[in-house]
Amino acid sequence: MAGFRSITPSINVNTESGQLRTELLNTFTRLDGQLSLVPFKLGTTAGPVGNSAGAETDLSDTTVSQGTLAKSESSILLFACGKTAANANSKTIRLFFGTTEIFTTGAVALNGVDWTLQAEIVRTSDVSQVSWIQFFSTTATLPQKVAVNTSSVDLAQNQSITITGQGVAASDVLLYYTKTLLLT
Repeated sequence: MAGFRSITPSINVNTESGQLRTELLNTFTRLDGQLSLVPFKLGTTAGPVGNSAGAETDLSDTTVSQGTLAKSESSILLFACGKTAANANSKTIRLFFGTTEIFTTGAVALNGVDWTLQAEIVRTSDVSQVSWIQFFSTTATLPQKVAVNTSSVDLAQNQSITITGQGVAASDVLLYYTKTLLLT
């Protein structure tokens, strides 16, 4: 196959089925490091998970281990969805990479709406990233919001991707599901 080093020793295909299985496993072991296994799931959250009364609450927190974004232009893709309580309370949904806020809805009266959030965090160097975020909801108050940001998070340290929710009452913001994927 183009792009791969030759496999030494070669595969012996004239073997019994058990031996062939062993030969194939050994081959995959020798190829390890040459194949890019992406997208790779870094984490998921299944809910519903709600905010505490009046307090900003972590609804989802995924650890990004040091070295995960090792190559330039490698990225992390995040999908999230949820609902808000059917009341006039102000609600805020935020997304953080490390301790840097890369997105906020701001305090908005999202009254009984469904929402989705998509984001990609792209490595531009060891300590800088660019991100894009799309937020959509089923209300005219905040139907969609798009943001492009830069951040300076040290990728040589473990970091986290955190979604928070804040409202007046408990469960004003509900997170139903997240999926975080590594892309290269």
